[in-house]
Amino acid sequence: MTAIPLTVRLASTAWIILWVTVVLNNQGPQNFFWLCNMAKFIVLFAIWRGDRLLISSQAGVMTLVGIGWTLDLFLGLLLGGSPTGFTDYMFGDELAPVARAVSLYHVALPPLMIWLVWRLGYDRRGPWLQCLIGALGVVGAWLFTEPYRNVNWVWSPFGVEQTWMPDPLWVLVLIVAYPLVLYFPGHWLLLGIKRLLPARSTQP
Repeated sequence: MTAIPLTVRLASTAWIILWVTVVLNNQGPQNFFWLCNMAKFIVLFAIWRGDRLLISSQAGVMTLVGIGWTLDLFLGLLLGGSPTGFTDYMFGDELAPVARAVSLYHVALPPLMIWLVWRLGYDRRGPWLQCLIGALGVVGAWLFTEPYRNVNWVWSPFGVEQTWMPDPLWVLVLIVAYPLVLYFPGHWLLLGIKRLLPARSTQP
């Protein structure tokens, strides 16, 4: 029996159904190639199975991305726009309000992932598995999404069109760079947070 309560599994499933419906109606299926969106499907599967390795593969990077996204959003609210461009779409009219509203899930990512790790434990092989998952996501975005979407920044990093190297080489750069700037820093961040958490009792 998984350590994740049934109520959490059902609520997570209901949320994914709502989110998928909104994305399909507003952005289309190519949007699912974003690494953070791929993570939601992986986490839902892992929640139902109680799979510690899969949770661990997503926990660090999703905690880091969630914190960064939330800070950028709140700074954008104070400054009148995203300071990094990370949450620009939340301040424009390109997306319907409901599509922007469901993107607020980023705010819930850090507490959710930390709680899941506390419940299931943490597998240090996680970020290595995420290297493989992330590579597939980057290559998939390059092969199967339209350039204007800039999924996983395979076309325009930080909004700047990538013209300084051949596209296949840039994809390889991203495959190497994401672990260095996201996956393993997220892993170290989560390990630091984990040390601060109280030990979970295994008694019924």
